[in-house]
Amino acid sequence: MAMDTAVSTGGVPVEAPSPEQPKRLASTWKRVIKNRLALVGLIIIGMQVIMAVFAPLITTYDPAVLDLSVKELPPGSKGHWLGTDEYGRDMWSRIVYGARISLVMGISSVALGLIGGVALGLLAGYYRWLDGLLMRVVDLMFAFPGILLAMLIIAMLGTSLVNVVIAISIWSIPSCARIVRGSVLSLKNREFVMALRSIGASDIRIMLKHILPNCTAPIIVFGTMRMATAILSTSALSFLGLGAQPPTPEWGAMIAAGRDFMWTSPHMTVIPGIAIMLVVFAFNVLGDGLRDALDPNMETR
Repeated sequence: MAMDTAVSTGGVPVEAPSPEQPKRLASTWKRVIKNRLALVGLIIIGMQVIMAVFAPLITTYDPAVLDLSVKELPPGSKGHWLGTDEYGRDMWSRIVYGARISLVMGISSVALGLIGGVALGLLAGYYRWLDGLLMRVVDLMFAFPGILLAMLIIAMLGTSLVNVVIAISIWSIPSCARIVRGSVLSLKNREFVMALRSIGASDIRIMLKHILPNCTAPIIVFGTMRMATAILSTSALSFLGLGAQPPTPEWGAMIAAGRDFMWTSPHMTVIPGIAIMLVVFAFNVLGDGLRDALDPNMETR
């Protein structure tokens, strides 16, 4: 929030606590809840979190244990309500544990991408002399299609889930940097920033304590919607054999393994495909809902 009200502490203005902040948070939450699609997305994400956290409690079978006596069972079979795969592994257990992998991969890659993007965006927006150099680097990264850039990074680093996180986080940096830079450019010449400069506040203090909190709304929206891209990209890379390796229960790898059985056991491909579709849909609609809720123009409508 802009420093509309300040008190003096040791000669440095400090932002006074605003009684309106809890009201704004409550108002934002109410607008998100009233958005039906955003609410559906929030419920789906909540279910994924529950599956990821309580996976050992809500499954009966080990997702990696083979049992060839029950291989390729269709959904609805006794003891395996989502069926089994070509090695007799329970599909429900693999979907549940796959939710854990997708959530961890998405959060890790988006968090790393936000850290790098926010840092670049703050520096580029605040320091004019750095803007040209940093934005040219960002433009160079934009020149590569995202999935190809991720594949190039994995080809250099090697095939593993950790390297997939690194690749997707690097892919996320330029978009985040552009968003933060635009916000910083609109804020750095505001009155409260000029007042801080006039009393000798350091650039680091101004950027981190006063400018960055005012950029949180677009960062939150970007991070939420980027989760959908990160989960989809993780699945795509695993499908291509560049991410999770067998027998890891990752949704993209499950689709890759099931494509040879599309005509005899389509559930091996369809079920993880539906799981990916629902989670990507959930993060996208929640991001749209947050964008609408955090839009200051919505308060005047």
